[in-house]
Amino acid sequence: MLAILSILLLFYLSQNNLITLLIAIEILLLTITIKIIYLGGYYDDIYGTIFSIVIILLAGAESAIGLSILVAYYRLRGTVGHTI
Repeated sequence: MLAILSILLLFYLSQNNLITLLIAIEILLLTITIKIIYLGGYYDDIYGTIFSIVIILLAGAESAIGLSILVAYYRLRGTVGHTI
């Protein structure tokens, strides 16, 4: 689990395309959500499952808003890129 998080954080910091960065953030959120679901099942806690559903809902909203901002930016500038 730690290896997935570190690889995705490295990928996030090294890319120059905003769409792939958005995908990396979504994968990070899903990785953390899977870990929370696992721990909630291990400790027989319903709050972990409820919290993971909230995380998935927020990740979907963040993805929709981020993609709409990227489409508006692309229409304005003609390219989607950034520099760190």
